[in-house]
Amino acid sequence: MAIEKVDICIIGSGFGGSISAARLSQESDGRIVVLEKGKRWQGDDFQQSQDTKYLFELYEDIQGDGIFVGLGKGVGGGSLIYSSLCFRAPSDVFEQRSRRGRRIWPQGYTRENLDPYYDKVESVLGVVQLGWTDEELPSWQLVSKKDGIFAKGCDLLGRTCDPARVSVKDCRNCGWCSTGCKFDRKQSLILNYIPMAEENGVEFRAECEAWVIQPARGKYRVIYWDLSAGAWKRLKAKIVIVAAGAIHSPALLLRSKKYLPLLSSQVGRNLSGNGDIALGGLVPDIPFEAYKGKIMGTISYGWWDEGIVLEAAFALPIGPTAKYATHLEGACPPYYWGLDHKHMKKDYSNHILFITGLGLDGNDGRVRIHWAGRPKVSWQTGAKSRSIYDAQIRAVGQIIEALGGSMMVTHYMKTGEVITAHPLGTCRMAANVFRGVVDENCRVFNYPNLYVVDGSVIPTSLGVNPALTIAAIAEKVSVSISANL
Repeated sequence: MAIEKVDICIIGSGFGGSISAARLSQESDGRIVVLEKGKRWQGDDFQQSQDTKYLFELYEDIQGDGIFVGLGKGVGGGSLIYSSLCFRAPSDVFEQRSRRGRRIWPQGYTRENLDPYYDKVESVLGVVQLGWTDEELPSWQLVSKKDGIFAKGCDLLGRTCDPARVSVKDCRNCGWCSTGCKFDRKQSLILNYIPMAEENGVEFRAECEAWVIQPARGKYRVIYWDLSAGAWKRLKAKIVIVAAGAIHSPALLLRSKKYLPLLSSQVGRNLSGNGDIALGGLVPDIPFEAYKGKIMGTISYGWWDEGIVLEAAFALPIGPTAKYATHLEGACPPYYWGLDHKHMKKDYSNHILFITGLGLDGNDGRVRIHWAGRPKVSWQTGAKSRSIYDAQIRAVGQIIEALGGSMMVTHYMKTGEVITAHPLGTCRMAANVFRGVVDENCRVFNYPNLYVVDGSVIPTSLGVNPALTIAAIAEKVSVSISANL
């Protein structure tokens, strides 16, 4: 194989990879290439559909032992499918301690230190605060009816609820945020950081999966599979930034360990699901307008003293029969077929209030690799995580009961399997190689000019949607990486 020489190779194009590419291209005249195993998407390509063939192209589902992980796939990574929620991690997230009382986050990370980088990201993504009924706000910036009902349930329990902060502009409120926004209203990376990087000469190569990283005389060789060419190819770069996410970044490093023997033994450990859980219930006397509005528009920190947050949501039409929700206690509808089934499902869904929970779990998962090199994910729920899930189930049950509804029995409640769309922590930042994989500047211990910049470096669960924090860390460490150009 011939080898291509570049200055910087970035592996992955989600929040970590695309932001690194955009910022480093402003500081370097060198050649920067981003490898992305998914395809290239633009607004017209997205569908308001749950056709399985389409979703298979947009999503990657990983079934593990005790855990199911859903990931975005394509240039733009998770930003293609995320709900657009943009929350800063609460201050006490950064003060979490190990069982021995040691601060888990590096000393350089506090909410105060990260706020300037949150500011930068919010400016680029155009983050706005939704509102309840403020007449000064445009109609697209108001929360949906289901959000108001969720807020009412919280209020009945004496708990707070706030409109969300989202990265949208002139939203159509069609509710298909999680299958890609075909109207370019959700501010995914394909509308901001990626064009910024490409204007500075960065090359994004779709359908190219990095497989192994090897040292090469002071540089690094990246071997990748080019799906469109059907061939293995090689790049040599002075700087390599791994940004393939909390499942694939550790898998790539584990495949490379025979060439990088000084990698930390912590690679793949400490997987967090960010406390993700899907809950809800049937509220027969209240219509929700289930498919109108943003897929998520409110958040409650009313139970934060228990380490959890709750967010109102609605599921797309397949939701009531999907893996997330198996049945409702005492509220299962009879089976119908044809037109009767269609009418039943429409009405049934308009009375379901879905509530997602996030929380400070115990980082109970691990990523290994199969003999063929593919990631193998496992999870064993520990005491801390179990207390988080129990608190979420209890809180949601109280909300649904306050609204006169019946609690939903979801997949976790029935099987104990964790389902997450926000994996974190498998290449965590730490003070030394015995506690983590990278330092506070995201440089891999023992390997100069090799970095990991994505959700895998976040050392603990965040308790809120992680996109904004991953992006802020990418903005922060891009400054230190630029100093080494």
